[in-house]
Amino acid sequence: MNSSPSLNEGGYDYKFIEKPADSLKCLICLLVVREPQQHGGCGKLFCKVCIDKHTLLRNTCCPHCRQPLNNSNGFPTIFNDFRSDQEVKSLMVYCNTACGWKGELGSLDNHKQKDCENTAVFCENNCGEINIIRKNLKAHLESKCPNRLHKCPDCGANNQYKNQQVHTKLHCPKRSYSCVHCGENGCFDERTSTHLKVCPKMIIACKKCTQRILRCQLPTHPKECTFEPVPCKYAAVGCKVRPLRKYLKKHEDDDQLHLRVTTETVLELKKMLPKPVAPVTCRVTDFDEHKKANRIVHSPPFYTSTTGYKMCLRIDANGNDTGEGTHVSVFTCLMAGEYDDYLAWPFTGTVTIKLLNQLENQSHYLKTFKIPADNEASQRVVDGDRGPGYGHLKFISHADIAHKPRKNIQYLKDDILIFRVSAEAPDYKPWLECTQFVYT
Repeated sequence: MNSSPSLNEGGYDYKFIEKPADSLKCLICLLVVREPQQHGGCGKLFCKVCIDKHTLLRNTCCPHCRQPLNNSNGFPTIFNDFRSDQEVKSLMVYCNTACGWKGELGSLDNHKQKDCENTAVFCENNCGEINIIRKNLKAHLESKCPNRLHKCPDCGANNQYKNQQVHTKLHCPKRSYSCVHCGENGCFDERTSTHLKVCPKMIIACKKCTQRILRCQLPTHPKECTFEPVPCKYAAVGCKVRPLRKYLKKHEDDDQLHLRVTTETVLELKKMLPKPVAPVTCRVTDFDEHKKANRIVHSPPFYTSTTGYKMCLRIDANGNDTGEGTHVSVFTCLMAGEYDDYLAWPFTGTVTIKLLNQLENQSHYLKTFKIPADNEASQRVVDGDRGPGYGHLKFISHADIAHKPRKNIQYLKDDILIFRVSAEAPDYKPWLECTQFVYT
């Protein structure tokens, strides 16, 4: 029997180590009084439950002395007897579960709630069992309780034992699973995550045209996708438009557009042709002084084209070698240039040197020559600024540069000679000019 009272129980019905005094017994239930209530008239004790039941039956007098339970003012004459309650709770009793415990009545409830092995307890997992003896609780929780935790042998997740079969069949991420698209077997989480990203039989939508196709067809789908950008058949002549396949025919039928594009391309290609620079003019002043001093004069450097060979003109005013003292010697000298890495070597171009008639635009004195490929003067300059010159030791005699009034020719005028030099280099490479016209 529990020590806590219910509506139907009165005093303590326990086995006491020593027989309690009769004064500690309820005069209604005749058991040791629980929550003692003392009548102010006769001083007798009653259990609170017992006296409450007595009054509920419309009894207004004390069961012992028959005096009223309320005084003339309507106040009750029954009071809590705390001293008797302490005396009752200090009585020595045996635990009524036959567990062998004995002690004060006031400690019995605490003993049953925490220590008594024979007390009925509730299942901690709320499985519904309410009459489990405490000493059997551990075995219940470990092997009998349907709500006990069970570790899934496949995924390691903890589930209630009663739900394990449902977990194994429906929820376990490691359960056996066949891909619904290709039928390949594997565990559920791999089939539905990693595998679905690569499954060749899974139906996916093209990101451009939204057509639904098998993943294995995706590599070849762009060849027929109507929203795939495709090159125009006129791309070779400069059309850079890449219309969607669905609009390709309409685009290619635009004749005016492609005529304009073709015209622009031709103009750009013309810009890519070799661009020889204008002939270079070199003025030699104080010629008589240079001749007397036997000096050599070099012209400023010039290029055969915008990205061609770099060279300069050398004039020996008093001649050189076999022409010394009688002729003017003239040579061209190749120089180390900015574009040498992209040019063909040796230099095989044609050089034209003119000595200008300063009286009229005719009767100029000129010589044209090519530098032999095996001559050192045609090789690329890698040491120093200029290479050895190549030209004519006897370009023109000193006598021929004098004024000839009858022919209206005068090459030396005011002690000045004017040379004009041009060169044609057939190995000029035009792609150096292509920075503004690039196909993509």
